[in-house]
Amino acid sequence: MSLVREWRLAKKRYDAAHTQAQKQIQGLNTKLSAVEYYLHALRDDKLSDQAHMRKIDAYLDEFSPDSIETIQAALFRELENLTAIECRPEAGIERTLAALEQILEAAEELMAKGEVSAAQWSQYREVYDRSAHRLMDAGDVFEEFINKRANMEEKLALRLDHATLLKKITQRSRAVHDYLQRNEIPG
Repeated sequence: MSLVREWRLAKKRYDAAHTQAQKQIQGLNTKLSAVEYYLHALRDDKLSDQAHMRKIDAYLDEFSPDSIETIQAALFRELENLTAIECRPEAGIERTLAALEQILEAAEELMAKGEVSAAQWSQYREVYDRSAHRLMDAGDVFEEFINKRANMEEKLALRLDHATLLKKITQRSRAVHDYLQRNEIPG
């Protein structure tokens, strides 16, 4: 599977988790509004007023004066966890991976042909270096995003996918580098 396709799948999994979190946040906000309404009714001594409490009728079996603050604290914690699954930034990793993969494929073709011309390889190195720097810059943006609440399962999965891709790039780049050194190609 290509590096770009693997990255797209990783992004898709994280984006699905983000979308699911946004849906859950909507439900939590509704329940938090009901909790606030209940707390105001408790403060204003209107819990026994059925007309007033009809607005949050669906939650009345769950809420009690003794448990309402515990419920509110639990909802706030859950909301905080869900909001941490934030929208993934567009760092340019996919575009850079596509360019880098093309460059590595070209280098691997040159290696398969047994090419040792310094002119051919100097062009490769120049283009590879530019793409590698772009990938590092995109990686910096990605790392900044991923390091916020990095212990979250969704972010850990995305980080592992990213690390796997970088490892594959490193292995392929190392093979090209070894070929260049073995054949004493300058650059």
